[in-house]
Amino acid sequence: MSIQNINSAPEYITNFIKGNLEQLSKIYDEGTDNLDEGILVCKCSEKDNRIDIQFMNDDMFSEIITKETWIPYKESLPKDKKFMFIQDLDKECIFLINL
Repeated sequence: MSIQNINSAPEYITNFIKGNLEQLSKIYDEGTDNLDEGILVCKCSEKDNRIDIQFMNDDMFSEIITKETWIPYKESLPKDKKFMFIQDLDKECIFLINL
């Protein structure tokens, strides 16, 4: 799996993030308090009206994407930013969004 950059996610995802930014930030902060470091992971389906959110450390996250793919990309990200990994189950694609 390769990682590619795009400028935007589907509208239903960006609307969800905008409407829940404070709550998502809180989940992220609680995750870093408990697990030290990691990423906010969202699996979503517009068709099923489903959004599942969880904070994952690198070991947990490796069940979704291999460490060989993720770790080099993660190391290139700014350390002072909060990121959300979104797996769109309908479109079968992934988005990495800076909160």
